[in-house]
Amino acid sequence: MGAIIRCLALLVMFQATQLAHAQVYRCGSGGSTYLSDRPCPVLPKTQLGGYGPVAPGTYVPYAAPLPDAPRAQDHVKYLGSACASISEAIRTGPTRGVRADVIRGLQEEYSQKCSVEDQEARRQAQQDKAQELQGKLAERDNAVRERQQVKARLDYCSGMKDVIGLKRKRESSLNATEVEALRNLEKAYNARCIGQ
Repeated sequence: MGAIIRCLALLVMFQATQLAHAQVYRCGSGGSTYLSDRPCPVLPKTQLGGYGPVAPGTYVPYAAPLPDAPRAQDHVKYLGSACASISEAIRTGPTRGVRADVIRGLQEEYSQKCSVEDQEARRQAQQDKAQELQGKLAERDNAVRERQQVKARLDYCSGMKDVIGLKRKRESSLNATEVEALRNLEKAYNARCIGQ
């Protein structure tokens, strides 16, 4: 039995030495890694790429955002249609991406064709603005005057009420003429101060 154990021990040692000398390969496939006793299979290399010119429109260069158009000036509504359209084209040109040289050309055209009309439109706009201001001032003055009149009426009625109250306290000592004057004062108070 000892011979059999020795024989098995030798066999195990022989296989262990064979495994120790065996080469181990680390291979990869589809993103996973595995060990093998054989060389890894050679796969053709794949590369992504394209040949030929780049399709047009795939590259979009950066463009700064366009500015907002300024508010239209007050005098433009008094211009004729031709000058108003040139003025509007100048005002909105930068917003629409119009080149600076084109805008300068429009400004020159406006200066040549519309200078007299522009002055007249500005004068008319200034005159309308002055009339509007005068109207607002007149409204304010009327409101102040109405408040003063209301206050004066209230003060007058308050004074009449005080006089009527004093005379009523002394009514028993008044003569017939003074009582009649009191009644007339009450009628005037009722007509002027009650219900207004």
